[in-house]
Amino acid sequence: MYLTYPEYSAISNSLDEEAFDKLISKAEIQIDTVTNYFYGMPNSHVLADDSVSDYSWLNARAIAFKRAIAITIDYMDSNSVTNSSDVKNGSYSSVEIGRTTLQSANSGGSSSTSSGFAVPDEALMLLGRFGLRYGGVASV
Repeated sequence: MYLTYPEYSAISNSLDEEAFDKLISKAEIQIDTVTNYFYGMPNSHVLADDSVSDYSWLNARAIAFKRAIAITIDYMDSNSVTNSSDVKNGSYSSVEIGRTTLQSANSGGSSSTSSGFAVPDEALMLLGRFGLRYGGVASV
């Protein structure tokens, strides 16, 4: 597990521990997907090591990663989404192509992200700042 409840509470105190426990694994899957398992692959980077590293940029990267998970948990809770399917199923309220905008009549209460995953844009920007976003081609 990348983020403990006490760490989450220090970042955001929106949820109680029971709600956190229900969402943490789903949020980690989403973050692993957009980072291409940066901290989740065997023989790769270790989040615990980066958190206590002597290099300040590694500490900052680890903190950003944990904040992105916390932001994703809050996003999942407030928008009732836990995976990309929830995001895709009628959640987009509008589509803009050039100067043309198509807007759904059912735009109330919807949520969308630019990534198509259940990861909010704020978390994606935070991950991108530290080079944690995966930019390759997704497999089919």
